[in-house]
Amino acid sequence: MKGSSRAQKQARLLDQARNTTLPENCDVCIIGGGASGMVAAITAAEAGAKTVVIEQKLQAAQSILATGNGRCNLANISLAPKRYNHPEFVAEVCDSSWLNDVLGFWNACGLRWTLEEDRLYPVSRQAASVRNVLLARAERAGVIVACGRKVEQVEINDDNCTIKILDETREPAQYCSLIANAAIIAVGGGASSRIAAGLNLEQVAESPILAPLACENSPLASLNGRRAEVIAQIYRGTFPQARERGEVLLRDYGISGIVCFNLSRHAQPGDVITLDFAPDCNASELRQITDPKLTGELVDGCLDGILDPLIAAQIIKLAREQWTLADDDRADAPSSDVQADPLSYALALVKGFPLRVSGIAHPELAQVTRGGLAINQFEPTTLAIQSCPRLFACGEALDIDADCGGFNLAWAWKSGMVAGNAAAQLH
Repeated sequence: MKGSSRAQKQARLLDQARNTTLPENCDVCIIGGGASGMVAAITAAEAGAKTVVIEQKLQAAQSILATGNGRCNLANISLAPKRYNHPEFVAEVCDSSWLNDVLGFWNACGLRWTLEEDRLYPVSRQAASVRNVLLARAERAGVIVACGRKVEQVEINDDNCTIKILDETREPAQYCSLIANAAIIAVGGGASSRIAAGLNLEQVAESPILAPLACENSPLASLNGRRAEVIAQIYRGTFPQARERGEVLLRDYGISGIVCFNLSRHAQPGDVITLDFAPDCNASELRQITDPKLTGELVDGCLDGILDPLIAAQIIKLAREQWTLADDDRADAPSSDVQADPLSYALALVKGFPLRVSGIAHPELAQVTRGGLAINQFEPTTLAIQSCPRLFACGEALDIDADCGGFNLAWAWKSGMVAGNAAAQLH
Protein backbone atom coordinates (compact mmCIF):
# COMPACT_ATOMS: atom_id res chain seq x y z
CA MET A 1 0.00 0.00 0.00
CA LYS A 2 2.80 2.42 0.90
CA GLY A 3 4.56 1.79 -2.39
CA SER A 4 1.32 2.29 -4.26
CA SER A 5 0.48 5.58 -2.50
CA ARG A 6 4.03 6.83 -3.09
CA ALA A 7 3.72 6.04 -6.79
CA GLN A 8 0.35 7.78 -6.91
CA LYS A 9 1.83 10.87 -5.27
CA GLN A 10 4.70 10.94 -7.76
CA ALA A 11 2.24 10.59 -10.65
CA ARG A 12 0.16 13.46 -9.26
CA LEU A 13 3.24 15.68 -8.84
CA LEU A 14 4.38 14.84 -12.36
CA ASP A 15 0.98 15.85 -13.75
CA GLN A 16 1.09 19.12 -11.83
CA ALA A 17 4.59 19.87 -13.12
CA ARG A 18 3.66 18.95 -16.69
CA ASN A 19 0.61 21.24 -16.53
CA THR A 20 2.68 24.23 -15.42
CA THR A 21 3.11 26.47 -18.45
CA LEU A 22 6.59 27.89 -18.83
CA PRO A 23 6.51 31.37 -20.41
CA GLU A 24 8.87 32.35 -23.21
CA ASN A 25 10.28 35.26 -21.23
CA CYS A 26 10.36 36.76 -17.76
CA ASP A 27 12.12 39.45 -15.76
CA VAL A 28 13.90 37.17 -13.29
CA CYS A 29 14.64 33.45 -13.61
CA ILE A 30 15.64 31.59 -10.44
CA ILE A 31 17.65 28.43 -11.05
CA GLY A 32 16.78 26.19 -8.10
CA GLY A 33 13.66 26.18 -5.95
CA GLY A 34 15.28 25.45 -2.59
CA ALA A 35 15.40 27.65 0.50
CA SER A 36 17.33 30.61 -0.91
CA GLY A 37 15.80 30.29 -4.37
CA MET A 38 12.22 30.58 -3.16
CA VAL A 39 13.05 33.58 -0.97
CA ALA A 40 14.80 35.24 -3.94
CA ALA A 41 11.76 34.52 -6.12
CA ILE A 42 9.31 36.00 -3.62
CA THR A 43 11.47 39.09 -3.11
CA ALA A 44 11.80 39.68 -6.85
CA ALA A 45 8.10 39.09 -7.56
CA GLU A 46 6.95 41.37 -4.75
CA ALA A 47 9.24 44.06 -6.21
CA GLY A 48 7.20 43.86 -9.42
CA ALA A 49 9.29 41.45 -11.49
CA LYS A 50 7.74 38.62 -13.51
CA THR A 51 9.51 35.71 -11.85
CA VAL A 52 10.01 32.07 -12.82
CA VAL A 53 11.63 29.34 -10.71
CA ILE A 54 13.17 26.34 -12.49
CA GLU A 55 13.41 23.32 -10.15
CA GLN A 56 14.61 19.88 -11.20
CA LYS A 57 12.70 18.02 -8.49
CA LEU A 58 8.96 17.58 -8.72
CA GLN A 59 8.42 19.73 -5.62
CA ALA A 60 10.02 23.03 -4.64
CA ALA A 61 11.60 23.71 -1.24
CA GLN A 62 11.80 20.00 -0.41
CA SER A 63 15.20 20.42 1.27
CA ILE A 64 13.58 22.52 4.02
CA LEU A 65 11.71 19.45 5.31
CA ALA A 66 14.96 17.76 6.33
CA THR A 67 16.39 20.70 8.27
CA GLY A 68 16.67 20.62 12.04
CA ASN A 69 15.69 16.94 12.15
CA GLY A 70 12.36 17.86 10.59
CA ARG A 71 11.79 20.84 12.90
CA CYS A 72 13.60 23.51 10.80
CA ASN A 73 16.00 25.57 12.91
CA LEU A 74 15.29 28.60 10.73
CA ALA A 75 17.68 31.13 12.31
CA ASN A 76 19.69 32.07 15.39
CA ILE A 77 19.38 35.18 17.53
CA SER A 78 23.18 35.32 17.77
CA LEU A 79 23.86 35.73 14.06
CA ALA A 80 27.44 36.84 13.54
CA PRO A 81 29.71 36.78 10.47
CA LYS A 82 32.46 35.10 12.51
CA ARG A 83 30.41 31.88 12.43
CA TYR A 84 31.01 31.62 8.66
CA ASN A 85 33.99 30.57 6.57
CA HIS A 86 34.21 34.00 4.86
CA PRO A 87 33.16 36.43 7.62
CA GLU A 88 34.11 39.68 5.86
CA PHE A 89 32.06 38.82 2.79
CA VAL A 90 29.07 37.68 4.87
CA ALA A 91 29.22 40.93 6.87
CA GLU A 92 29.01 42.99 3.67
CA VAL A 93 26.11 40.95 2.28
CA CYS A 94 24.02 40.74 5.42
CA ASP A 95 24.71 44.08 7.20
CA SER A 96 23.40 45.01 10.64
CA SER A 97 19.72 44.43 9.81
CA TRP A 98 20.24 40.72 9.13
CA LEU A 99 18.13 39.18 11.90
CA ASN A 100 15.39 41.81 11.63
CA ASP A 101 15.18 41.26 7.88
CA VAL A 102 14.91 37.48 8.27
CA LEU A 103 12.26 37.68 10.98
CA GLY A 104 10.38 40.36 9.06
CA PHE A 105 10.26 38.10 6.01
CA TRP A 106 8.84 35.18 8.00
CA ASN A 107 6.40 37.38 9.86
CA ALA A 108 5.04 38.52 6.48
CA CYS A 109 4.67 34.85 5.52
CA GLY A 110 2.39 34.34 8.52
CA LEU A 111 4.92 32.17 10.39
CA ARG A 112 5.35 32.40 14.13
CA TRP A 113 8.45 31.15 15.87
CA THR A 114 9.78 30.17 19.27
CA LEU A 115 13.19 30.22 20.92
CA GLU A 116 15.19 27.26 22.22
CA GLU A 117 18.38 28.64 23.77
CA ASP A 118 19.53 30.89 20.90
CA ARG A 119 17.93 28.85 18.10
CA LEU A 120 14.69 29.84 16.38
CA TYR A 121 12.09 27.25 15.36
CA PRO A 122 8.52 27.50 14.04
CA VAL A 123 6.07 27.27 16.94
CA SER A 124 4.73 24.07 15.41
CA ARG A 125 8.25 22.55 15.56
CA GLN A 126 7.49 21.26 12.06
CA ALA A 127 9.61 22.10 9.02
CA ALA A 128 6.49 21.60 6.91
CA SER A 129 5.08 24.82 8.41
CA VAL A 130 8.04 26.78 7.06
CA ARG A 131 7.81 25.21 3.62
CA ASN A 132 4.05 25.60 3.35
CA VAL A 133 3.91 29.30 4.23
CA LEU A 134 6.86 29.94 1.88
CA LEU A 135 5.13 28.28 -1.07
CA ALA A 136 1.83 29.98 -0.25
CA ARG A 137 3.49 33.40 -0.28
CA ALA A 138 5.20 32.59 -3.59
CA GLU A 139 1.82 31.71 -5.09
CA ARG A 140 0.28 34.95 -3.79
CA ALA A 141 3.18 36.89 -5.32
CA GLY A 142 2.54 35.30 -8.71
CA VAL A 143 5.79 33.32 -8.88
CA ILE A 144 5.70 30.62 -11.58
CA VAL A 145 7.33 27.50 -10.13
CA ALA A 146 8.23 25.10 -12.94
CA CYS A 147 9.25 21.77 -11.43
CA GLY A 148 10.64 18.75 -13.25
CA ARG A 149 12.91 20.94 -15.38
CA LYS A 150 16.71 21.02 -15.47
CA VAL A 151 18.76 24.03 -16.51
CA GLU A 152 21.40 22.84 -18.95
CA GLN A 153 23.05 26.13 -19.88
CA VAL A 154 22.91 29.88 -19.27
CA GLU A 155 23.98 32.36 -21.94
CA ILE A 156 24.56 35.97 -20.97
CA ASN A 157 23.75 38.54 -23.67
CA ASP A 158 24.08 42.33 -23.63
CA ASP A 159 20.45 42.92 -22.67
CA ASN A 160 19.19 39.55 -21.36
CA CYS A 161 19.97 35.95 -20.40
CA THR A 162 19.01 32.84 -22.34
CA ILE A 163 18.20 29.88 -20.08
CA LYS A 164 18.34 26.53 -21.88
CA ILE A 165 16.10 24.00 -20.13
CA LEU A 166 15.47 20.27 -20.37
CA ASP A 167 11.80 19.56 -19.60
CA GLU A 168 11.88 16.16 -17.90
CA THR A 169 8.11 16.09 -17.39
CA ARG A 170 7.75 15.04 -21.04
CA GLU A 171 8.35 11.62 -22.56
CA PRO A 172 10.82 11.88 -24.16
CA ALA A 173 12.35 14.92 -22.43
CA GLN A 174 12.17 18.11 -24.49
CA TYR A 175 14.44 21.14 -24.72
CA CYS A 176 13.16 24.70 -24.51
CA SER A 177 14.52 28.18 -23.81
CA LEU A 178 13.53 31.03 -21.52
CA ILE A 179 14.63 34.64 -22.03
CA ALA A 180 15.12 36.58 -18.78
CA ASN A 181 16.38 40.05 -17.93
CA ALA A 182 18.31 38.52 -15.03
CA ALA A 183 19.05 35.08 -13.64
CA ILE A 184 19.87 33.91 -10.13
CA ILE A 185 21.80 30.70 -9.47
CA ALA A 186 20.32 29.29 -6.26
CA VAL A 187 21.43 25.68 -6.45
CA GLY A 188 24.68 23.96 -5.57
CA GLY A 189 26.24 20.68 -6.62
CA GLY A 190 26.38 19.47 -10.21
CA ALA A 191 23.84 21.96 -11.55
CA SER A 192 25.81 24.94 -10.28
CA SER A 193 29.09 23.47 -11.54
CA ARG A 194 27.64 22.83 -14.98
CA ILE A 195 26.37 26.41 -15.31
CA ALA A 196 29.57 27.90 -13.88
CA ALA A 197 31.78 25.91 -16.23
CA GLY A 198 29.80 27.16 -19.22
CA LEU A 199 30.36 30.76 -18.12
CA ASN A 200 34.01 30.28 -17.09
CA LEU A 201 33.24 31.19 -13.48
CA GLU A 202 35.68 30.35 -10.71
CA GLN A 203 34.58 27.47 -8.47
CA VAL A 204 35.79 26.07 -5.17
CA ALA A 205 35.79 22.27 -5.06
CA GLU A 206 32.83 20.92 -3.12
CA SER A 207 33.06 18.67 -0.08
CA PRO A 208 30.55 17.50 2.55
CA ILE A 209 30.63 19.13 5.99
CA LEU A 210 28.40 19.19 9.09
CA ALA A 211 28.68 15.43 9.02
CA PRO A 212 29.78 12.49 11.18
CA LEU A 213 33.52 11.86 11.48
CA ALA A 214 35.19 8.50 10.89
CA CYS A 215 37.96 7.60 13.35
CA GLU A 216 40.71 5.04 12.81
CA ASN A 217 40.37 1.91 14.95
CA SER A 218 38.30 3.68 17.60
CA PRO A 219 38.50 1.84 20.94
CA LEU A 220 35.05 3.31 21.69
CA ALA A 221 33.42 1.54 18.73
CA SER A 222 31.74 -0.97 21.05
CA LEU A 223 29.83 1.93 22.65
CA ASN A 224 27.82 2.56 19.48
CA GLY A 225 24.76 4.69 20.29
CA ARG A 226 25.96 6.08 23.66
CA ARG A 227 25.71 9.84 24.12
CA ALA A 228 27.70 12.20 26.33
CA GLU A 229 28.12 15.90 27.04
CA VAL A 230 31.71 16.75 26.14
CA ILE A 231 34.20 19.42 25.26
CA ALA A 232 35.77 18.30 21.98
CA GLN A 233 38.95 19.72 20.51
CA ILE A 234 40.75 19.15 17.21
CA TYR A 235 44.55 18.95 17.20
CA ARG A 236 46.67 19.27 14.10
CA GLY A 237 50.08 18.43 15.47
CA THR A 238 50.92 19.91 18.86
CA PHE A 239 48.15 22.34 19.68
CA PRO A 240 44.32 22.52 19.37
CA GLN A 241 42.82 24.19 16.30
CA ALA A 242 39.11 24.24 17.19
CA ARG A 243 36.90 23.61 20.23
CA GLU A 244 33.21 22.82 20.74
CA ARG A 245 31.03 21.90 23.69
CA GLY A 246 27.84 19.84 23.45
CA GLU A 247 26.53 16.34 22.93
CA VAL A 248 28.55 13.72 21.11
CA LEU A 249 27.10 10.48 19.79
CA LEU A 250 29.55 7.55 19.79
CA ARG A 251 29.37 5.39 16.69
CA ASP A 252 31.07 2.19 15.60
CA TYR A 253 32.76 4.18 12.83
CA GLY A 254 33.71 7.19 14.98
CA ILE A 255 31.57 10.04 16.31
CA SER A 256 28.45 12.02 15.39
CA GLY A 257 26.22 14.67 16.98
CA ILE A 258 26.14 18.47 16.80
CA VAL A 259 29.60 18.88 18.36
CA CYS A 260 31.03 16.56 15.75
CA PHE A 261 29.14 18.25 12.92
CA ASN A 262 30.56 21.66 13.82
CA LEU A 263 34.10 20.29 14.17
CA SER A 264 33.77 18.57 10.79
CA ARG A 265 34.10 22.05 9.25
CA HIS A 266 37.69 22.14 10.57
CA ALA A 267 38.78 18.49 10.69
CA GLN A 268 41.20 16.91 8.25
CA PRO A 269 42.32 13.28 7.91
CA GLY A 270 45.12 12.63 10.38
CA ASP A 271 43.92 15.18 12.96
CA VAL A 272 43.43 14.10 16.56
CA ILE A 273 40.10 14.87 18.19
CA THR A 274 39.89 14.73 21.99
CA LEU A 275 36.75 14.26 24.08
CA ASP A 276 36.54 15.62 27.62
CA PHE A 277 33.84 13.45 29.17
CA ALA A 278 33.77 15.50 32.41
CA PRO A 279 33.70 19.09 31.13
CA ASP A 280 32.52 20.54 34.44
CA CYS A 281 35.18 18.89 36.61
CA ASN A 282 38.83 19.86 36.73
CA ALA A 283 41.53 17.22 37.24
CA SER A 284 41.79 17.63 41.02
CA GLU A 285 38.01 17.48 41.52
CA LEU A 286 37.86 14.38 39.37
CA ARG A 287 40.55 12.67 41.43
CA GLN A 288 38.82 13.58 44.69
CA ILE A 289 35.55 12.06 43.45
CA THR A 290 37.10 8.88 42.10
CA ASP A 291 39.64 8.30 44.90
CA PRO A 292 38.22 9.92 48.06
CA LYS A 293 40.44 7.86 50.40
CA LEU A 294 43.59 8.61 48.39
CA THR A 295 44.44 4.96 47.88
CA GLY A 296 45.78 5.55 44.39
CA GLU A 297 43.87 2.49 43.17
CA LEU A 298 41.69 2.38 40.07
CA VAL A 299 38.50 0.76 41.31
CA ASP A 300 35.72 -0.58 39.08
CA GLY A 301 32.74 1.78 39.17
CA CYS A 302 34.74 4.75 40.49
CA LEU A 303 33.71 6.85 37.47
CA ASP A 304 30.05 5.86 37.45
CA GLY A 305 28.94 8.94 39.36
CA ILE A 306 30.28 11.19 36.61
CA LEU A 307 30.13 9.22 33.37
CA ASP A 308 27.77 6.88 31.61
CA PRO A 309 28.74 3.60 33.35
CA LEU A 310 29.35 1.88 30.01
CA ILE A 311 31.72 4.63 28.89
CA ALA A 312 33.36 4.61 32.32
CA ALA A 313 33.94 0.84 32.21
CA GLN A 314 35.56 1.07 28.78
CA ILE A 315 37.89 3.87 29.89
CA ILE A 316 38.93 1.89 32.98
CA LYS A 317 39.60 -1.16 30.82
CA LEU A 318 41.74 0.82 28.37
CA ALA A 319 43.68 2.53 31.17
CA ARG A 320 44.57 -0.83 32.72
CA GLU A 321 45.69 -2.10 29.31
CA GLN A 322 47.76 1.09 28.85
CA TRP A 323 46.12 1.67 25.48
CA THR A 324 47.61 4.64 23.61
CA LEU A 325 46.90 6.43 20.37
CA ALA A 326 49.77 5.90 17.96
CA ASP A 327 51.78 8.97 16.91
CA ASP A 328 50.00 11.27 19.33
CA ASP A 329 51.94 14.54 19.06
CA ARG A 330 49.74 16.67 21.32
CA ALA A 331 51.65 18.89 23.71
CA ASP A 332 49.31 17.84 26.53
CA ALA A 333 49.26 14.11 25.73
CA PRO A 334 49.75 11.93 28.86
CA SER A 335 53.37 11.13 29.67
CA SER A 336 54.68 7.58 29.98
CA ASP A 337 54.67 8.00 33.79
CA VAL A 338 50.96 8.88 33.73
CA GLN A 339 50.23 5.96 31.43
CA ALA A 340 51.97 3.60 33.85
CA ASP A 341 49.61 4.61 36.70
CA PRO A 342 46.13 3.17 35.93
CA LEU A 343 44.18 5.70 38.02
CA SER A 344 46.06 8.73 36.68
CA TYR A 345 45.78 7.44 33.14
CA ALA A 346 42.05 6.74 33.45
CA LEU A 347 41.49 10.31 34.67
CA ALA A 348 43.62 11.64 31.81
CA LEU A 349 41.50 9.69 29.31
CA VAL A 350 38.32 11.06 30.90
CA LYS A 351 39.58 14.62 30.43
CA GLY A 352 40.94 14.11 26.92
CA PHE A 353 40.18 10.85 25.14
CA PRO A 354 42.05 10.92 21.80
CA LEU A 355 40.73 9.61 18.49
CA ARG A 356 42.38 9.82 15.07
CA VAL A 357 40.19 11.34 12.35
CA SER A 358 40.24 9.47 9.05
CA GLY A 359 37.68 11.69 7.27
CA ILE A 360 33.97 12.31 6.81
CA ALA A 361 31.77 9.30 7.57
CA HIS A 362 28.63 8.81 5.49
CA PRO A 363 28.92 11.89 3.24
CA GLU A 364 25.28 11.37 2.27
CA LEU A 365 24.32 12.45 5.81
CA ALA A 366 26.12 15.80 5.53
CA GLN A 367 23.85 18.75 6.24
CA VAL A 368 25.84 21.19 4.12
CA THR A 369 28.22 21.11 1.17
CA ARG A 370 31.27 23.36 1.35
CA GLY A 371 32.47 24.94 -1.89
CA GLY A 372 30.67 26.37 -4.90
CA LEU A 373 31.10 29.68 -6.67
CA ALA A 374 34.13 31.59 -5.40
CA ILE A 375 33.08 34.74 -3.56
CA ASN A 376 35.83 36.97 -4.98
CA GLN A 377 33.88 37.32 -8.24
CA PHE A 378 30.72 38.76 -6.60
CA GLU A 379 29.59 42.24 -5.67
CA PRO A 380 28.55 41.66 -2.03
CA THR A 381 25.83 44.32 -1.81
CA THR A 382 23.90 42.79 -4.74
CA LEU A 383 25.41 39.27 -5.16
CA ALA A 384 25.81 40.04 -8.86
CA ILE A 385 28.74 38.44 -10.65
CA GLN A 386 31.12 41.26 -11.50
CA SER A 387 31.84 39.96 -15.01
CA CYS A 388 28.14 39.17 -15.68
CA PRO A 389 26.00 41.89 -14.05
CA ARG A 390 22.77 40.15 -15.14
CA LEU A 391 23.72 36.97 -13.30
CA PHE A 392 23.39 36.62 -9.52
CA ALA A 393 23.79 33.82 -6.99
CA CYS A 394 22.62 33.07 -3.47
CA GLY A 395 22.45 30.39 -0.79
CA GLU A 396 24.30 27.14 -1.36
CA ALA A 397 25.46 28.19 -4.83
CA LEU A 398 28.18 30.26 -3.14
CA ASP A 399 31.17 29.03 -1.15
CA ILE A 400 29.64 30.00 2.20
CA ASP A 401 29.04 27.68 5.16
CA ALA A 402 28.63 27.95 8.92
CA ASP A 403 28.09 25.99 12.12
CA CYS A 404 24.91 24.15 13.03
CA GLY A 405 22.27 26.18 14.84
CA GLY A 406 20.30 27.99 12.13
CA PHE A 407 23.27 29.87 10.67
CA ASN A 408 23.21 28.21 7.24
CA LEU A 409 19.47 28.80 6.75
CA ALA A 410 19.85 32.40 7.95
CA TRP A 411 22.40 32.86 5.17
CA ALA A 412 20.04 31.25 2.65
CA TRP A 413 17.16 33.57 3.58
CA LYS A 414 19.16 36.80 3.63
CA SER A 415 21.25 36.10 0.53
CA GLY A 416 18.04 35.21 -1.34
CA MET A 417 16.54 38.56 -0.35
CA VAL A 418 19.64 40.46 -1.47
CA ALA A 419 19.92 38.70 -4.84
CA GLY A 420 16.17 38.78 -5.51
CA ASN A 421 15.87 42.49 -4.81
CA ALA A 422 18.92 43.38 -6.92
CA ALA A 423 17.82 41.21 -9.85
CA ALA A 424 14.34 42.75 -9.81
CA GLN A 425 15.84 46.22 -10.32
CA LEU A 426 16.94 45.21 -13.84
CA HIS A 427 13.42 44.61 -15.17
